[in-house]
Amino acid sequence: MNEAVSDGVDTYINPSKRFKSTEKKEIFREIIDEVVDQTAYKLDKDEITADIAKREALSTTGFGNGLAIPHGKSSQIHKPLVVLMKTDQALEWEALDEKPVSIIFLLIIPKEKGETIHLKLLSRLSYHLMDKDVQDKVKKAETKKRLKEILNELLN
Repeated sequence: MNEAVSDGVDTYINPSKRFKSTEKKEIFREIIDEVVDQTAYKLDKDEITADIAKREALSTTGFGNGLAIPHGKSSQIHKPLVVLMKTDQALEWEALDEKPVSIIFLLIIPKEKGETIHLKLLSRLSYHLMDKDVQDKVKKAETKKRLKEILNELLN
């Protein structure tokens, strides 16, 4: 379930998520619900969902080419958590290229770690995901194992 990919970072991966909602805030809640239900994380679902939605309201996290990197902070975790979910659904995200999203990298950062780790993870993911070859690898990967290998490459 939640597995360390790189030093000090946990992950949760679902290679075939079906979302019930098409609204971003509800999608965030569905992701958080699944992470809490399937792992040992004891997050305040309302708090973290609100924090992610608040950040999303500032500007879109729709990266382009079907990718989104929403992010938020929680005082209830002590290690950063990267959640990777793929779906065959086309989710409207107000992405920079105005294309729908089907791959979501959700970052949950411990509040006490501050901006340093937040920006480090966000910039590392963004940098690698600008590469078309990396985007294609993520899009073609169908198993949890393969997605974990790719995520490991991106975070190290």
